[in-house]
Amino acid sequence: METTTSTGKLHSHQVVIVGGGITGLTLGLMLERLGVDYVLLEAYGSMTPDVGASIALTPNGLRILDQLGCYEKLERVSVPMSKSFTRDANRGGRAIMVREAGPEVKARHGYSMFFSSRHKLVKVLYDHVQHKERMLVNRKVVRIESEVEVGATSDSPARVHTADGDVLEAQLVVGADGVRSFVRSEMWRLADAAAKGAGIPAADREPVPVEHACIFGTARPVAGLPPGEVTCVCGDDYNVGLMGAASGDVFFFWTWCLPDGLNRASLNNLPRFTDEDMNRELARARDVVVTDSGVTMGQVVAGAYKRGVSALPHFALKKWHAGRIVILGDAAHKFNPQAGQGGNNCIESCAALVNTLQETVLPKADWSLATLTRTFGQVEDQRLQRVTKMVGLSQDSIRMTAWTSWRKKILQRHFVPLLPKSAAADFLSNFVTGAVRLYGDKFPSPPAREHKVLFDDEKPGFRAPAIAAA
Repeated sequence: METTTSTGKLHSHQVVIVGGGITGLTLGLMLERLGVDYVLLEAYGSMTPDVGASIALTPNGLRILDQLGCYEKLERVSVPMSKSFTRDANRGGRAIMVREAGPEVKARHGYSMFFSSRHKLVKVLYDHVQHKERMLVNRKVVRIESEVEVGATSDSPARVHTADGDVLEAQLVVGADGVRSFVRSEMWRLADAAAKGAGIPAADREPVPVEHACIFGTARPVAGLPPGEVTCVCGDDYNVGLMGAASGDVFFFWTWCLPDGLNRASLNNLPRFTDEDMNRELARARDVVVTDSGVTMGQVVAGAYKRGVSALPHFALKKWHAGRIVILGDAAHKFNPQAGQGGNNCIESCAALVNTLQETVLPKADWSLATLTRTFGQVEDQRLQRVTKMVGLSQDSIRMTAWTSWRKKILQRHFVPLLPKSAAADFLSNFVTGAVRLYGDKFPSPPAREHKVLFDDEKPGFRAPAIAAA
């Protein structure tokens, strides 16, 4: 429905998603399958901007994307992991561990670990959206209004105001706008104005750890870094990550430890880095050897045609909602890129919300605040323990490869190589088996792909949502 206000048009929808990217587009695709009236607001001028570098897709995320019909196209634009190398920067890039983890991951879980550019993943998601008129670009959100406590007026819709003067009413507003989320800031502001603070824990507003920063990019092909091979070079307070893309290009990461004074920050004031910062770090990286043939990081970066730099905060907030607002993805839980779980857990959280909406408010036309509040609480109960554990595992991994102590250096150099050949696949399996999947008659069950290790929801005694039997 559309009417006119004194400042612009008033639009009414069941759901307004703020932010495109992986979280927003995945959620939009799911809601479209359910016939939900939604609209997505993207601040960029394109729904598929070529920003960011690479992304890893692991079985926990791929299984959901398979249910959404995206798997075959993703398979064509990605490359499966084949072999992984762990190298010692202090010993001329000598390989201290080589594992063929990719085939083992696929044998265990039915899906390999894919590497693709973020842009290609976003484009696949967007291409699968049928009602592209719901995807609105150049729509920057500047204010949100919402009752945050159940009461006499709490069944009024939320209102989302855009920079061009439009107002969008919604029964549900989803913040899918990333780690520097404006929706999260508005949610906290509205909670502060409520009589009881809407239950936002004080811990969620405390400074979060920012132990590392990362230069990321894509470079032209380099001899010795073929498609599907993954390299991690461990050094004193830094590491290098390299992945051969399907095109032959190379995705690269240079991650370094931040000093005291920079390694904690407010979510509303995360560190930013200049070109000078990036060039200083790349100068430090220049002579690090990354292949058996002596290729250096400087040679890789010399062929870069895309690069950027970012802080790497890590956190899992305890409260993801207030009133009719809920935050998902990096706005609620942020991973470092070491284990490749950030995007996959964005996808999982979307599935958890959609499953719960089907149980609680759909197919009703009107969604009460009381019911939505219970819905959001159930999503948090389902997801918080899992993402908290996985954020911690990702941090353990990055600390082990960017050495900040002699203990970690000794462990990585001398003890980790003694682990069984299955160790790399074992580590990834920690992130996979407890994954969420989609339920309901609008989503097909995951295809029967042969695998040796059961997901938790395939094990005897697992209690599937009630919608699974509908």
